Amino acid sequence: MSNSNSQLFLKLQRIINNSSSNNTYKIISKNLIENLQNLNHITIEELAELSFTSISTISRFVRMLGYKNFIELKEVSKTYKLNRLMSMNDNIEDLKFDMLQDDAIFNTYIDTICNSLQNLKNNIDFKKIDKINELIHNSDSVSLYAFLLPGSLAKFYQISMLSLGKYCEYYDLSNINLINKSSENSLSLFFSVDGNFIESSRDIIVESKAKGKKLILITQNPRIRLSNMFDEILYMGNCDTAKSGRYKLMVFVELLLNRYYLTYYKDELI
Repeated sequence: MSNSNSQLFLKLQRIINNSSSNNTYKIISKNLIENLQNLNHITIEELAELSFTSISTISRFVRMLGYKNFIELKEVSKTYKLNRLMSMNDNIEDLKFDMLQDDAIFNTYIDTICNSLQNLKNNIDFKKIDKINELIHNSDSVSLYAFLLPGSLAKFYQISMLSLGKYCEYYDLSNINLINKSSENSLSLFFSVDGNFIESSRDIIVESKAKGKKLILITQNPRIRLSNMFDEILYMGNCDTAKSGRYKLMVFVELLLNRYYLTYYKDELI
């Protein structure tokens, strides 16, 4: 999915998830999503009528999304169908059901994931994980950077660490207006299966490095261009498919949390 389209859906997602059911912007978001494929044929007056609001409110909503006007938003919608297809290619890859050999296709998919996890098992470096946990423990605070599914795992990691008394902040790598005012003795932890968004986050990485912060990356891709900027990199076995990598990242997050707790809260164990 193109960056402009992904930004649009992320902003709509935040409105939907963080607004009450009768919130005007939530209602507009619902109507916009349901009509996005045909938005080029809908006028601002029609969208306002569908949303039981005024044209001026629609205009404010559009500007809040980052577009100059409703016409610019409609231009973005023209690529919606193509980008929907592109965004689903990742989901369809290795899982192309044909209604004839669905069992075999699914079994192959599961075997691919199992092989990837087996490779992770054979290449896990517990000493390095413990070293990362020591850096995290000794830092004043931790900044977490991720996007989409890795972002969900990062937020799970965040709430787990908060429950252990470790202050963590989460930043979405799709948001170019990130503001991080953490202290020098802080640590930045990046979650990225294939390194996507790492290069486009160069400014964040360079700024963090300039402030003397420790930078740690968890990935399966050994060929990330900015890898030399990180103090530590935790590689998740071989560079497998993005899908397999997601499952490895889930296991990796569990390992980080498990060993952190066992190391620094062992007195609580019965």
